Amino acid sequence: MKWSSVNIFVVSLLILNNVDALSLRPIRRTRLHAAEVNKVQVEESQDIAISRNRDEMIARAAVLRQSILKKQMELQQLEREITCCTSPQNENGILEDPMNYIMRTADKAKETFSNSAEVFFRQLDRVKSKIGKNNQKYSSVEEYVASQTYSGVRILDDLARNPDRLLHLADPNTPSLIPHLPAIYARLDKLEVHVYPILEKVLNNKQHLNSIEPYLDQVLERFDDIEPHFPWILENVDTLAPYTGLLLKHIDELLLYAEADDDVDENDRYALAEQLLPFLDFYISRLDIVGPHLPLLRPHIPKLLKHNRISKITPHIDRLFARGYLNLGTSANLDVLLFWVGWTLNIPLLPRIFFAIPGSPRFVSFLANRLPRRFVRRCSNVSCSLQNDYGENWNKL
Repeated sequence: MKWSSVNIFVVSLLILNNVDALSLRPIRRTRLHAAEVNKVQVEESQDIAISRNRDEMIARAAVLRQSILKKQMELQQLEREITCCTSPQNENGILEDPMNYIMRTADKAKETFSNSAEVFFRQLDRVKSKIGKNNQKYSSVEEYVASQTYSGVRILDDLARNPDRLLHLADPNTPSLIPHLPAIYARLDKLEVHVYPILEKVLNNKQHLNSIEPYLDQVLERFDDIEPHFPWILENVDTLAPYTGLLLKHIDELLLYAEADDDVDENDRYALAEQLLPFLDFYISRLDIVGPHLPLLRPHIPKLLKHNRISKITPHIDRLFARGYLNLGTSANLDVLLFWVGWTLNIPLLPRIFFAIPGSPRFVSFLANRLPRRFVRRCSNVSCSLQNDYGENWNKL
């Protein structure tokens, strides 16, 4: 049998195809093996990264536990000192006589109840004399007492209808409110609309009651002034609660800033407070320094709110008002300073370098009292030369 040229050609093609297939198999196997190796390496690297991250997280958690423990020990020590329970025996770990503890607790509760009762009786006197806008709506003391009683009944009825709200009373310090009941009763008509936010934000085991309770009578005494701003206070209670006592010390000056100007939008009413919240700790610790300047700074709030000036001025407050009561010209004429030299706050490091120079507060005071005011306050004639002129907005407070 003879092979034709066609048959020979077909056989040749078949042989070539088989050879190509055989030669490609090792290549494909090599590629598959390399892909598997790469996949294994990636998985191993991910495991190593996860292991490292886990180790870092465990280490960080340990550090946080130690810092929390130290803070808790410091807190316990401060609380013992606040409640006057620290004695040489207690420091040595010896338990105090239970009778002494009971007697001291009873004396403290008695004193608190007495102060609370005084708040109640002073409120009765204000109602009787019709002192204050909120007290003029009552025709007699009897009507006032009836109003407070009805408010209390409505509060209890609401709690009975919503028993889930009682869960907010889980705060272990809730019993400390009992000696304050007379003062609380005196303000039930004002507190009624705020009961649920108080339960949710102040109680509810958030530990704010420890900070607020020692000053509760003072808060309720001034509640007519505080109540219009109470929703904002409750919204920011996490930040404000630790500083309750220090804020009450300067409440008259601070309330000036809570009153909105006629030309200020209601949404911007607390714009200054919102900008100050990040620096609250800084300012609270310096209220005794800044306090006398607060009324004089009030007319200049719109200018302070511009260009993020609060955050730029804050680091230099100590130097800016270093002279305290001796010279209030800087705060009274802050608008003049901001108009002429406010642009320097935008130059990096320049304010820090300037206030590091000895005598810089005196120079700032000199500029505040000497720079022209005509273009700032749009005044004319002799009114521009008056010293300690606080601007046209001063009489609108």
